[in-house]
Amino acid sequence: MKQRFFKTLSIIFCALLFTSCYEEIVTNGLYDWEDESHSNEFEPNYDIVFNQTKVNRIDIVLTATEFAEMQLDMNALASTAEAIINPKYFACDFYFNGIQWYDVGVRYKGNKKAYASFLNGNGKLPFKLNFDEFETQNSDLKKQRFYGFQELSLEPNFNDNSLMREKIASDLYRQFGVPASKTAYYEIHVDKGDGNPVYFGLYTMTEDVENTLLNRTFLTNTGNCYEADGDGAKFENAIFTLDSFENITNKENPNKEDVQQLNDVLNSSLRSTNFAEWQTNLESIFDVDGFLKYLAVNNTIQHWNTYGNKKENYYLYNDPEDNLLKWVVDNTYEALKSSGEEAPTSISMLEVSKKWTLIYNLIRVKEYELIYKSYINSFITSSFTQLKMDELYAKNKELIAPFVEKETTNYTQIQGGYSAFETEVESLINHTSSRLFIAERYIK
Repeated sequence: MKQRFFKTLSIIFCALLFTSCYEEIVTNGLYDWEDESHSNEFEPNYDIVFNQTKVNRIDIVLTATEFAEMQLDMNALASTAEAIINPKYFACDFYFNGIQWYDVGVRYKGNKKAYASFLNGNGKLPFKLNFDEFETQNSDLKKQRFYGFQELSLEPNFNDNSLMREKIASDLYRQFGVPASKTAYYEIHVDKGDGNPVYFGLYTMTEDVENTLLNRTFLTNTGNCYEADGDGAKFENAIFTLDSFENITNKENPNKEDVQQLNDVLNSSLRSTNFAEWQTNLESIFDVDGFLKYLAVNNTIQHWNTYGNKKENYYLYNDPEDNLLKWVVDNTYEALKSSGEEAPTSISMLEVSKKWTLIYNLIRVKEYELIYKSYINSFITSSFTQLKMDELYAKNKELIAPFVEKETTNYTQIQGGYSAFETEVESLINHTSSRLFIAERYIK
């Protein structure tokens, strides 16, 4: 886009002199386009996009006008705290490993933390990328992809001086069989239109749920997938509403009868009058085992910013394989810490009130409690041992330290500079030992 004007002049000049040159180049007019990297004809390449052994670099190039308009749009939303409206997409030139992607949609992600950070003058904000957002304006793009990926998010790691939590927590969930996004570290540079790229800091790239996560985990994304956000997401019967569940895969399916059925079963009087029937009904609509596995990881590592405290940050997917609603994790940057805006749910969960019906009704079933405890035992003897976590933190620290150290005051979410990063890594190591002690005591 920013350089295509000059490329177009070259093509026209070449065409005037040599007709064959025109026929060779103008097939789609995109110099760096290769089907394997740019088209939707290939499966997502996780090894390239979610490389686990290096910090990849991305360059985002905007014109001065576009960058200024991007700030004005964000300012308008931040000033009114308009969290239900996403910021606008702008078309950028996107570079990775010296290769260009064209008219890629880039926008800020709209949420309270992003708005507050923006108003405080911090430029390290979360981004959303959509590689075919502007294909209707540019017919040459033909379902552009980034090595098979249509949408990706870049997270700045709010409230995390280690910059590791989003990545490591997502990995822990996924390694234990809980659906969660793939993640990788990236250094992000943005050219605001003056030809001088600015280092925006170290980010965590996260996988899009709607497309690749569902296909990778469930081998299809044709089932109903609901993004939970609102009072109804607690499954408290008195305030339940289907408006709290946005169907992101089948937007034209308005009835959401599977989620309604789950709420009806959870809150049915059969739980008191005919428990066996209630249990059968519940297990015919909801993946109870998968949810207990999620709770085992969630409460062992601690993650306050999710169900039990927050009526958001999870998805439900109706898997066509067995027609069960399954739990999918979202937003893990507040995990692996013992405090936050609210206290994390305890490992026993007995303090959780009836307002959080899924937890309250399940953990009081002896059979489910025993399964939950068995998953905790399995987790702390496989993925979450002291040795493995110490090695994991050391490996991640070595990988990202150079990129953390070069973050600048106006483009960082670390409070206290590089020394605060080092201190936070040590606190993560200590957190592992304290959680192992609590988990071992609970399951005994």
